[in-house]
Amino acid sequence: MARSFLPALLAVLTGLLSCAVLGRLPAHRRQASLRPNFYAETTICRTTPGLTRAQMELCFGQPDATRAALQGLAQSVKECQHQFHNHRWNCSSLANRTRNPHTSAIFQKGFRETAFAYAVSSAGVVISVARACSQGTLRNCGCDTHKYKMRGTRAQNSAWKWVGCSHNLRYGIKFSKMFLDARENGDDIHSEINLHNNNVGRMAVAANMQVKCKCHGLSGSCEMKTCWRAVPDFRVVGKSLKDKFRSAVLVDQSNLANRNPKTRRLNQKKRKQRTKLKQWTPKQKQKRGLRNDLLYYEKSPNFCEKDQALDVQGTSGRFCNRTHTDQGSCAALCCGRGYDLIMQRRTQTCNCRFHWCCTVECQNCTVEEWISICK
Repeated sequence: MARSFLPALLAVLTGLLSCAVLGRLPAHRRQASLRPNFYAETTICRTTPGLTRAQMELCFGQPDATRAALQGLAQSVKECQHQFHNHRWNCSSLANRTRNPHTSAIFQKGFRETAFAYAVSSAGVVISVARACSQGTLRNCGCDTHKYKMRGTRAQNSAWKWVGCSHNLRYGIKFSKMFLDARENGDDIHSEINLHNNNVGRMAVAANMQVKCKCHGLSGSCEMKTCWRAVPDFRVVGKSLKDKFRSAVLVDQSNLANRNPKTRRLNQKKRKQRTKLKQWTPKQKQKRGLRNDLLYYEKSPNFCEKDQALDVQGTSGRFCNRTHTDQGSCAALCCGRGYDLIMQRRTQTCNCRFHWCCTVECQNCTVEEWISICK
């Protein structure tokens, strides 16, 4: 009798202990803990370094969306490297082993490059989450069901309707705010500018949204078009943000000394009024502010020499082009140190021939070329 009662008693005590533990967790954590695969789903929350407490809470509540956001951050690093491949700062510090570019020291600064890094990271999260929603891989979102107005003469001259699965831009922006803006909990110019640049990245995605359509009808006619909205290719957003990088606005550093919130808000209001008066002309229908501009408050170093404190690797050992005069030239990249010429041999396929049917035979050729490397 005692042996048969013991397992039942252990089951009751285990259940009471589980209820007590779950009762101390937040509501979304309690619900998530009841899922059978909760531990496997939230592995990414425990293994991704550099997440703040707010990001950890969000991750445990929505691990699937967080995974998509981190994939977006990885894509943003690749896009940053593409846009700055011939610059002294080439985003190499963002491609760290932590899978979280925000652990780089460059994010703690106020450089022009920092502004771009924040904006492109925010855009990457929006694009990745919006696409994941339409693919049906996230619990809290799905396809965008809103109806939008078609623009252009083609839309007016042909019948069309919204069908398919539009990418959920609204939720992508929402999650980007929850995930990235949660890092900025300070009441200083650093946090304010970071929040601003995060928003610039999100607006760059929204401004470049695409409408994709498919024609339906006999013999390829377009009697009916079905259309849906899709997030833009990251290359389009990256180019847009690179243009904003070139025209980024330097904020007066005297604001850093102003730690009184009331005084700072008053000064911001005065600066905003002065900006509006300065930029307003009778021909303008709308007043253009700095809403779409990247902002920074600290002048950038030259990035020539290695600086571990800034996570900068320097330009020594970088390939350069000795015949060009742009950013990737040896004169610009090598910072006056000069460059070395090295003979490089590589093997590539050549003399390919097609044989009927259906094979291609190629030879291996050795190509020699001189390459220049910064000293």
